Amino acid sequence: MNNLKTLQAKGFKIVSNWQECTSKSILFLNTLNLEDFDKYQKLAIKKKCTHIIANSSIKKQKEIKNIKYYYINVQKDLYKIKKIFFTINKLKIIFLTGTNGKTSIAYGSHLLFSLNGIPSCYIGTIGFFINGTKIKNLPNTTPSYLELSSLLHEATKQKIKYAFIEASSIGFKEGRLGDLKFDLCYLTNLQSDHLDYHKNIKNYHQSKIDMINVHSKINSKLLIQDKNIQKKFSNFKNKNKFLDDFIKYHKFSIERKNFNSFLIKTNLKNYPINTINDFMIKNFISMLHIYFIFHKKLPQKINSKIFPDGRSQIIYNKNKRIILIDYAHTKEAFENLLSNFPKEIDHKIIIFGCGGDRDKTKRVKMAKIASKYTDIQIITDDNPRNENPSDIRRTLMKNSSNPLEIPSRKKAIERGIRLLKINKGLLIIAGKGHENNQIYKDKIFTFNDRLVAKSYAKYL
Repeated sequence: MNNLKTLQAKGFKIVSNWQECTSKSILFLNTLNLEDFDKYQKLAIKKKCTHIIANSSIKKQKEIKNIKYYYINVQKDLYKIKKIFFTINKLKIIFLTGTNGKTSIAYGSHLLFSLNGIPSCYIGTIGFFINGTKIKNLPNTTPSYLELSSLLHEATKQKIKYAFIEASSIGFKEGRLGDLKFDLCYLTNLQSDHLDYHKNIKNYHQSKIDMINVHSKINSKLLIQDKNIQKKFSNFKNKNKFLDDFIKYHKFSIERKNFNSFLIKTNLKNYPINTINDFMIKNFISMLHIYFIFHKKLPQKINSKIFPDGRSQIIYNKNKRIILIDYAHTKEAFENLLSNFPKEIDHKIIIFGCGGDRDKTKRVKMAKIASKYTDIQIITDDNPRNENPSDIRRTLMKNSSNPLEIPSRKKAIERGIRLLKINKGLLIIAGKGHENNQIYKDKIFTFNDRLVAKSYAKYL
């Protein structure tokens, strides 16, 4: 550790991603896979990196000449390294967790705080933001512990007061939250997700419960959006607060103005919100709930783009027909998305696929939900990863009511917009939302649903 202190004094910084390496970097390469270790250290060396921290379980025969290695016990030594390199002071830590909605609420809350003069940052699925400005992309919803510490260190330097962190179940199980303790945790819902990792829904739900218990402190608060899951948290030391109670307290009423706008009325202030789905309204009210807990008042300012890109994002084609981009990729998210459109939209087309190497049980269910609520289902590729994409599509085709199979996602979007030109109604492009690539085995291709849709929408 003394050697690391010396490096810190010389201006060296710890990074967890080889792409960020420089000659002044110490790469924390936390993998037990020897092939991955060898691959990433070689990539780091090409970036002039000469210092690597590795898990003590890594075999030393993978060492490369002229590289300085530091072997650590990850469970014990990470906290020591954090103290050497990072200072995190006076930050209010807010965890956002749950199956669906956490990205929208976490990002939107950070933006709401920032708009109202309260410095805040966001760490999660769509990257690292400070006061509404994107600083960098992140490899995981919840980054590695040292990466997370680095981001909070930067937030501290920028005099940020509130940090909104998406806390995933996998991130918790892999120790990425480290010794962080939240001041407030907002739990959206507990449904079905990540079963490829957790093996069953019971384990998945238990990981959320354990995370809240482990990372709370004496005065931590727990807010729950879905009151139906309150029994799971009956032993939480502080009294739980529920969204329904907040809605009753402020006498909320929701008025749909037209197909893509709402007016949210309270006993103190009214808020116009642009969205097509009323479940996004619930997410916005959740943001107000968080704001009220800390400030005992409702915010004065909101932004027309309070929701992140790729979350019920509307794009219009040449004829002013609606294209909707959404990240929905679980059966519950599909149900929420597709069952909440205005009745006047009588024709719906959906483009979707399912990710490979992930929970296979949801595929049939998602296809059936899509068939229930839409007139045409265009089956395409999502992120097949190491699975045969045609096998994934075949399952979806078998369980869809009126499917078209178009493997190329780009061609699928073009076809969907052409069909939208013919039929009045709505085109939904689901599954990838904010993402900027597609993954086929070990190849990653640049791809963005929003940009592709916008490019075709100009002409069709």
